Amino acid sequence: MQTVEKDKYQIETFEDILNVLREKPDWREELRRIILTDDLMNLPKRFEIFIRDDFKPLQVKVDKIEQDVGVLKQDVGVLKQDVGVLKQDVGVLKQDVGVLKQDVEVLKQDVEVLKQDVEVLKQDVASLKESDFERTVREKAPAYFGRLIRRCRVISFETLADKLEDAVDISLISDKDKDNALLLDAVVSGKLKTGKDIILAVEISLKVDVEDVQRAAQRADIVSKALRTETIGVAIGKDRTQKAEVKAEELNVILI
Repeated sequence: MQTVEKDKYQIETFEDILNVLREKPDWREELRRIILTDDLMNLPKRFEIFIRDDFKPLQVKVDKIEQDVGVLKQDVGVLKQDVGVLKQDVGVLKQDVGVLKQDVEVLKQDVEVLKQDVEVLKQDVASLKESDFERTVREKAPAYFGRLIRRCRVISFETLADKLEDAVDISLISDKDKDNALLLDAVVSGKLKTGKDIILAVEISLKVDVEDVQRAAQRADIVSKALRTETIGVAIGKDRTQKAEVKAEELNVILI
């Protein structure tokens, strides 16, 4: 058999070897086993195993990652849109804050004006209360001064003005004194328990202070000179200061 094979194939060149191997697969396989190591021989089989056991699962994972990356890209796109909307919202918010600051500034100004108005209102209310108290004292003079004098009568300011002008004419008082005395809140005439005529020069205030006491004493002195009748200064109020009490004792002014 070997002789036949030898006679059949004439091998003189490398090409002759290749031709024989093409015609003889079993020779080719035997030659491969001789030339190649076991590792190299097993490489195709191992590669198939790799493709089956490792590569395909890896490909699945890669495909999954690609899908996840696609979803992530979509999410990033949505996020960019959301960020764009957020920037617009922030811009609108800044504008709204600017308007709010202006409104707050206007509100502060309005509050300041309101405070001023309230202060004026307080003063007006206090003035009205004092005016009402003065009117009440004049209308009910006997109730307030009955403990001091009898036959209590309020002298009208017209009558007082006439008497003061007469006193100016005969130089008992000056024009300045007359004007000062006419600023009294009330002038009351009556009699003491002894029967002696007496006049009360009255200053009326919700809360009597030192200035009220001083005015009552000063104006009582003017009325006394003008009417040539003993006149006592009186300061009447719903409350009084401690300094007013000290000054009243000093100037002989009666506090009610």
